Amino acid sequence: MKIKVRKNLVLKIVIALVIAFAFGLVFLYLTPGGKFLRLMKEEIKVEKQRKVRLLSETDPQALLKACRELSRRVSAGDLEPNRYLVCYKPHPEVSQFPQLILDLDPMFIETASDGRVGVGMLGGFHHYGVTAYPENYEKPSQSFKFGDKKIIDGLWYYEDGYNPRYDRKINALIKKGK
Repeated sequence: MKIKVRKNLVLKIVIALVIAFAFGLVFLYLTPGGKFLRLMKEEIKVEKQRKVRLLSETDPQALLKACRELSRRVSAGDLEPNRYLVCYKPHPEVSQFPQLILDLDPMFIETASDGRVGVGMLGGFHHYGVTAYPENYEKPSQSFKFGDKKIIDGLWYYEDGYNPRYDRKINALIKKGK
């Protein structure tokens, strides 16, 4: 008798958990609270499209050339080394940047006094983008890392938490663009 009562109790608890889980899913997808999940799915989709645009649909030589143009402006003193926001509250100087870079819809463009130019596609918790280096750039230290994946000489892809397992996907995107 005691065993049967325990089985019934366990069965009721399991059923209650399944029902609570089902209601949770309904809340997440069908109510205003579910709007957050739908927006997150949309953002992930948009970021995948932006990564494809960056690695497959953009001519890497032209991108490198555009970044080196900014680098030359920094060297000439016409542009300050800085992180220039492109999204949200764009820096006024951004309107004068090469259109090819702006068409990528980056979050920011970062110029450095040593000639490096970074095009950051996403900020916050996860960063990815490209870094362009001037011709004949010398590594500042032995431990210096250009990026995670070389696209062409002078242009490197980077991504937070990059894992060599990504190489196949990244290579396929880069190859598709060539």
